[in-house]
Amino acid sequence: MIPEPVRWFPFLFLAASCGPTHSQLDVAAVHSAVTRTTHVFHIVEGDTLSLDLRIPMPSISGAPGIIFLHGGGFSQGHRSKGPHTAFLDTLAKQGIASASISYRLTRSGLGFGCAVPVDEKKAAVESAAQDLMAALDWLSSSPLALPPEWVAAGSSAGAEAALRAGYAMAPQNWAGVISFAGALSSDSEIPENAPPFFAAHGTCDGVVPADEGIHRGCHEEQAGAWSLCGGLCWAQRLSDSGLGSVSHAYCGGGHEVCNSAMLDPIMQQSLVAWLCNPNRERLTERIYVSEGREDNSGEGPCPQPCQ
Repeated sequence: MIPEPVRWFPFLFLAASCGPTHSQLDVAAVHSAVTRTTHVFHIVEGDTLSLDLRIPMPSISGAPGIIFLHGGGFSQGHRSKGPHTAFLDTLAKQGIASASISYRLTRSGLGFGCAVPVDEKKAAVESAAQDLMAALDWLSSSPLALPPEWVAAGSSAGAEAALRAGYAMAPQNWAGVISFAGALSSDSEIPENAPPFFAAHGTCDGVVPADEGIHRGCHEEQAGAWSLCGGLCWAQRLSDSGLGSVSHAYCGGGHEVCNSAMLDPIMQQSLVAWLCNPNRERLTERIYVSEGREDNSGEGPCPQPCQ
C-alpha cells in the first residue's frame, strides 16, 4: 500500500480538454534565462517531425530533461500551442530543460472513440511512441549541450505514448515517465528496469480512467472498449512492486486534469523536487488534491463520489 502522509491541496481546473487553451501561469521567480530553438528530428511516412527545445542557463545540475507529447486524441494538437507550453516555460525558468515534440497524428479525421477498434487505438499509440523514441535518439546524439538523461512525458494521448515508450518499448533508456491523465493497456506488465513514475490524474476521469476501467466508458460490446490501467492504477502497481511512483490524485476531477494539473503550482513544485531527487526510483507517495481542502480531516481519500 502507498504510505502516509496523505496531503490535500486546493486546486483550480483551468481547461476542459487537452487541446490548445489560452491559460497561462504567472511565474513569481525567474531563476534561469531560457534559450528556445526548433529542430527537425525525424522524417517518417511523409511527416517532418520537429521539436522545440527549451534550454535554461543555468540548468539544475543532475536533473534530466523532459521530452513532452501534447494531447489531442492522436488527431489534433501542436507541440508549440496549448497549456503544456506554459508548463514547460515554467519548468525551464526553474532550470529544467525540455523538448516539446511533434508526432504522427494518425487518427486525424478518423476519431478515437468507441467505434474505433482497439487494435487501431493501440496502433496510434505505438506510432506516437516510436516518434518519441526517435526524438530521444536525436537528443542523445546531438552535439548540443543537453542533459545526459531524459524523462518521457505527455498529456492524455501524449501520456499514453510516453507510458508505452517508457514501460513497453525501452524502459532502460528513460530516467522516468510523467503522465497527465494517461494510461496503459490493463494487461501491461511491469518490465525489468522500470523507470520511476510521476502521475497526475482526475479520479472521476470519464475519458481515460484513473484506475482500471474502459476507455471513454465504452460498452463492452463496442469495438473501442479498451481496458486500461490509468495513472493512479499504474502508480499503485509500481508501488506494490516496490518501485518508485509519485501520484497526484485530483479528487472529483475529470479529463480536464490533463491540462489543469500542469498549471497547478503545488504539482509543479512536487515535480521539480522529483526530477531533482537522485533517488526518485525509491520515492513512493500519493498526494490527494481536493478543491477547498487543506488536510484530510480524518476522512478517507477523495470523499466525493463521481457522478
